[in-house]
Amino acid sequence: MQQVLFQIPFTSIPIYGYGFMLFCAFLGCTLLAVRLGARVGYPKAPMQDLVVWLMVSGIVGARLTYIIRYWERFDHLGQLFAVWDGGLIFYGSIPGALVGYTIAYNLQLRHYNVSHWKIADIVAPGLALGLCLGRVGCLLNGCCFGNVACGSCPAVEFPFSSPPRQVMVERGHITPAGFLTGRDDATVLAVEPMSPLAAMMGPGDKVKKVVAPSEKEPFDAVTAFGPKWPRGERRMELEVEAPNGIARRVGPVAPSTIGLHPTQIYESISMALLLFFLLSYYPYKTRDASLMVIFMFAYGIHRFLNEMLRTDTEVVAFGLTLSQNISVAVLIAATVLAVIVWRKKQETIAAVTPPVVSTISN
Repeated sequence: MQQVLFQIPFTSIPIYGYGFMLFCAFLGCTLLAVRLGARVGYPKAPMQDLVVWLMVSGIVGARLTYIIRYWERFDHLGQLFAVWDGGLIFYGSIPGALVGYTIAYNLQLRHYNVSHWKIADIVAPGLALGLCLGRVGCLLNGCCFGNVACGSCPAVEFPFSSPPRQVMVERGHITPAGFLTGRDDATVLAVEPMSPLAAMMGPGDKVKKVVAPSEKEPFDAVTAFGPKWPRGERRMELEVEAPNGIARRVGPVAPSTIGLHPTQIYESISMALLLFFLLSYYPYKTRDASLMVIFMFAYGIHRFLNEMLRTDTEVVAFGLTLSQNISVAVLIAATVLAVIVWRKKQETIAAVTPPVVSTISN
């Protein structure tokens, strides 16, 4: 996880991993849309504009869905717009993107006589590419994480500043930073045997202050282990007082969580494979919008199964999470669209079949 990739030279402006991957997804989807559009004779400019419309409206829809679902997580108005911190629900981008496409079509695309069906086949690979890169951003940001992994399963450990650490602490799977203190004071009760602090401190020590290398002012032992810890800061130092009253500095150390299922990586790999298949099948497709049907089936199934490994989402209805319920709806919609596309194919063939011209001269 790398919430902050780097700072712009000679400034204090951070470049966040999540926001950077969204930007990469925008560039990649634009190039892909332009190339696929050229194959069916669509000019470059409207394809570029379409990606902008879909990206902006999709992000708005995804953000609004997240805000509505997790309203209690926002402390002030400014947080509503901080999409670079994460907090986008992909399925919420669907209605937003549909609104954006409607506006783009009426303002510009209709002048180029574009087909909705062909546009669907241009958008489908772009969705797979965007999800592939976007989930890398989720991994860098530490969101959309999985549950505790078994000993033989692939696993990823997240650093101290990550959301998974807070969730795992709340559920009692780990201690806040490799050690446990009392509720009323910061006296150490126990230190995890595998913690990097195991050889540096022990029961009876009292944590006076917690220092983040990126911050000028230290934290007290209570606020340091909450959500106010600096974003992207992995390391910490402790000012500890021994039972005999001698103070000392401990660290720096970089605590991490126990191994969790790398659900972000699973989705990136899944979408990369789906992207490869869609682009490989594109030249051979016989039905417009068939790529969109394939994408909807593949992603609906993947997302339903991947949600079973995640622990950052709650059950909302029918014993399923929000995304699982929507995945079922997407699979139903994909079935309906498949029937429509199949029937559309028969009409299209009849409409475009050229008349037979005899080559026999009289």
